[in-house]
Amino acid sequence: MKKLLMISASIILLSLIACSKMPKACIESWEKMEKLGKQMGLAEEQLKEQKKKFEEEIKTMNEEEATRMCSTQNSLLGLVGQ
Repeated sequence: MKKLLMISASIILLSLIACSKMPKACIESWEKMEKLGKQMGLAEEQLKEQKKKFEEEIKTMNEEEATRMCSTQNSLLGLVGQ
């Protein structure tokens, strides 16, 4: 359980670094991260702040880079969600 929690927290932190105009892969990635955050008991305020940071980071990337990063996150989040 602790290992899953650590992996989940790591993915959320990595997601803040990750994914301009929110490509579809990034929207899906955020939805998975938000669901995971809620399962971990994060407060709505924390989730809103993380989403803001996530979106700001995406805006600094070109669309191809953001899509690639978010697709990778989606794969990782899919593994954690199982």
